[in-house]
Amino acid sequence: MSKWSEGTINANGIQIHYYRTGGDNTQIVMNHGAGDDGLCWTHVVKQLERDYDVILPDARGHGKSSSGKGNYSTKERVADLKGLIEALNLDRPIIGGHSMGADTSLNFAAEYPEMIRGVFLEDPPIILPGEKLGGDGEEMGDLEDIAPMMVKFFRTFKYMPRFIGIRMAKKAMPSYPDDEIYPWLNSKKRVNTDFIKGGMAEMGLYPTSPFEAIGRIQAPILLFIGDKEKMSLMSVEAAQKAAEANSRLDIAHLEGASHDIRRTRFDGYMPALRSFVDRIYAAN
Repeated sequence: MSKWSEGTINANGIQIHYYRTGGDNTQIVMNHGAGDDGLCWTHVVKQLERDYDVILPDARGHGKSSSGKGNYSTKERVADLKGLIEALNLDRPIIGGHSMGADTSLNFAAEYPEMIRGVFLEDPPIILPGEKLGGDGEEMGDLEDIAPMMVKFFRTFKYMPRFIGIRMAKKAMPSYPDDEIYPWLNSKKRVNTDFIKGGMAEMGLYPTSPFEAIGRIQAPILLFIGDKEKMSLMSVEAAQKAAEANSRLDIAHLEGASHDIRRTRFDGYMPALRSFVDRIYAAN
């Protein structure tokens, strides 16, 4: 992290903060999930920084970026990403993200296909009607049904004394290395109270059908899914429907992975991601 730079750009009416590995290498933009921030990709980026210029934005209401002032919709997050790519004069980067960041990346790739070379999606919040949250969970209605639970979770860690938070995080996630644990906890301390209070329920995920959006993507797509019984959001059935919508989509199903696929199955995640980005840039 000591070699990475950071900066802020003005776009879409807010200030967007980002971290960047830099150099003259080809570019990857990674978009984090709700409650995280850009540095939550640290463990992954350490494996890529030698060969790629990786840009890690803090989404609105997260990290050091401006508050979304109650507007955390997909539409605004897509506009934020467009502003970032234009302000930094990026050359058709690969983009990707986890959860909320996967939602941002997917919809950006559908809306602005000419601006990217590829997109990777880590457990995007695509849930088929009637599916359950977890193997023995209750049937879900809208994605917003999860929001109250997540609000309570984020609020707890935000206001908890740091030494207790570290202890709890390490106990709950004993297999995570320190460069996952510490950025994860720090992000919960930095998440904007506006996002916690109201933004979670107002994210407005997928303004159109996610499968319609997937079908409009013109670049290669790598979709990571885990296991429903481990609380991964996207099922095998939903992934197969996504693949039917776009022949460019490849599925990486990492068995035993939770919603945080890269954290629980890094051994499978990193080789798949590395192969994907290497293949795209070798072809361009």
